[in-house]
Amino acid sequence: MFGRKKKVLGLDIGSSQTKIVELSAGKSKKLLNFGISKVLPDAIVEGEIIDREAVLDSIRTLIETKGFSTKDVVLGVAGRDVIIKRITMDRMSEADTREQIKWEAEQYVPFDINEVTLDFDVVNPNYGENQQEVILVAAKNELINNLTSLLKDLNLTPIIIDTTAFAVQHVYEHNYEVVPDEIVCLIHVGAGMMVINVIKGGSSLSARDVYYGVNAYISKLQKEVGFNYEDAANAAKGTVPVGVSQDSIQGVFESFASDLGTHIERSLQFLSTVTGEEKVSRMYLSGGASSIPNLLDYLKRRFGIPIEVLNPFKNIAYDPNIFVPTGADVTGPILAQAVGLALRGE
Repeated sequence: MFGRKKKVLGLDIGSSQTKIVELSAGKSKKLLNFGISKVLPDAIVEGEIIDREAVLDSIRTLIETKGFSTKDVVLGVAGRDVIIKRITMDRMSEADTREQIKWEAEQYVPFDINEVTLDFDVVNPNYGENQQEVILVAAKNELINNLTSLLKDLNLTPIIIDTTAFAVQHVYEHNYEVVPDEIVCLIHVGAGMMVINVIKGGSSLSARDVYYGVNAYISKLQKEVGFNYEDAANAAKGTVPVGVSQDSIQGVFESFASDLGTHIERSLQFLSTVTGEEKVSRMYLSGGASSIPNLLDYLKRRFGIPIEVLNPFKNIAYDPNIFVPTGADVTGPILAQAVGLALRGE
């Protein structure tokens, strides 16, 4: 949400993988290049970089092997050091809003206001009598400085810092028809974190980051079935080791899916409590969890509304050969955040 637009690389630094996406400039987007590189386990824990060299190596691998055509980067941030709030304040000019936003933010941001970077977007300039609705975003300067320093060590230029919640929203709005009064829930489940963004008419009603993701399923499989990490990771994607019955995995899956559903449910209850908005009418799932067999069906049964896997390339042209051997259907949802960040280019 911070900065200007130009042709960029969308960089998603996850707790198990680094993803980079490069799109063409202009309104009609085409996928030019992408890369996915593993991050060593525990190099990033709950959004915090523990092993800086491991993260550098993951990004460096992609930069050196994939041949991207620009060094300008849009980076996503999320987690406990990032706050997104929809607030109301007195209606005023954009310049006056920018002046006032720091004082308004002190009511909502649980950090020292002098240690954060603030930005905002007026989403409803005519809310009530002489009021406006504003999306307030605050990110700790320490987080931003750590990430930008990381990129500079790789001779990359960070030009925009966005939130991962809004990155997935960019993807949705670019690829799907936005119905003005429809409430849609976007759920991106990565290895260690789940980003839940509920939107209406092109603006966010509530965005939350939850430290629960695919790693929880892998960990359960290791503890309860006795798999090593690699076998557990493969089983989470549906590849069961030889000699292991599907029944032994089913109970673990149901436990994971139930916990995941509970986290989503709590976020929707929070939305209802805070905004009084009506029920969500549909959901879109992206991230590594989109590859977990039967998860989509479980969520459909639990919530009783249409749910589908988000396709970030629905309105973006690409050469199918670029996704060999896995295919765009599998890889695309994993790239959703990186695509959303790359869409900030023009």
